[in-house]
Amino acid sequence: MQRFHTQYTERNSIGLEGVLELEMEVVSDYLHVGSGVYDVEIIKPLENIDQLVETALKGTIPDVNKYFSPVTHEMNRYLGKVIIPGSTIKGLVRTRLELSIRDACFIVSRNSNTSSAAYKRIFRNPRPRPTDRFPQRVCPVCDLLGNSGLASKVSFSDFIMTQGKVDYVNVNGQYYESCVKGSRFRGKVLYRSLKPIELGMLLYGFGFRDKKLEGKVMLIGRFKYSDRRFGRVRFSLPSPKQEYVKALEDFVRTFKPFDYNEEW
Repeated sequence: MQRFHTQYTERNSIGLEGVLELEMEVVSDYLHVGSGVYDVEIIKPLENIDQLVETALKGTIPDVNKYFSPVTHEMNRYLGKVIIPGSTIKGLVRTRLELSIRDACFIVSRNSNTSSAAYKRIFRNPRPRPTDRFPQRVCPVCDLLGNSGLASKVSFSDFIMTQGKVDYVNVNGQYYESCVKGSRFRGKVLYRSLKPIELGMLLYGFGFRDKKLEGKVMLIGRFKYSDRRFGRVRFSLPSPKQEYVKALEDFVRTFKPFDYNEEW
């Protein structure tokens, strides 16, 4: 049976309010977080369309690759700038907290039937089988980041690219718009009604581990478990505060969270 810290089963409207300003650096060769949009261009006029259609109707699939450019998968943009959606950042933080905290109900991955060999090697987890007991009990992660019918105490902005460049990387014959190593993104996380230990939990979810507040390498985006060239990032705090150190230390001391080396 799962045991929940009683201090997290009820919500208190009085608590810490503030903004975490964060920077994310790409430390792998590339980072691709897809927008779901892809582009294909016509590179040769289709002068014999009738012949191609007739061939197809006769049961032979014509080769039309020479008429089109390779598929290009685009990243997200807002006002012309490359961004990582706030929902993607929140998903990263939530997943890591659910994997790390013994009391978490682990809802992010409960519907997954398969996972890659690299994922299994990285996140070898002795926790019980994932369950979701909401709304009977609220786990620490759901209390912080919300659940169905339960508002999040934290809001994530999009992370906007402020430095670096993009390139188009060929993966299995398709091209992926990708930020190159050294690219940097800036974003904010607004929080309210947090207990100090929850602020520490949030910092832990971003990969901060000690009083130096230096972020660990974390995996995000496409190909992170299948291609070593992709998906490694590191978060930092441009304006760290001493209260962050105490909050992080209190969280680690209380929850004794699991930690993982994502440098596979």
